[in-house]
Amino acid sequence: MKMLLIIGPRERHAELIKLIETAGVHAYTELTQVSGEGVTGKKLGTAEWPDRSTLLFTIVADDRKAALTAALQKFKTVLYPEEGLRAFVLPVEEEL
Repeated sequence: MKMLLIIGPRERHAELIKLIETAGVHAYTELTQVSGEGVTGKKLGTAEWPDRSTLLFTIVADDRKAALTAALQKFKTVLYPEEGLRAFVLPVEEEL
């Protein structure tokens, strides 16, 4: 199993959820209104840096990982450069 940690633009939240579901993944956790700073700049939810991000993570079987990462790569190509999308694949060693 793998955990995918996906950080994307808050304004594209609904599109990210649809993308995940279309890839055959129907379980995820989301944290909305995430603040941070990265390659695409600051997203702090302040007057000076008003944007925020959304963070989604899901656990998928190894055979689902390829479909989801391919869909995320394709989605990344339609975003504006300042929107940014980052996804990380982590091994899941144990499920309790």
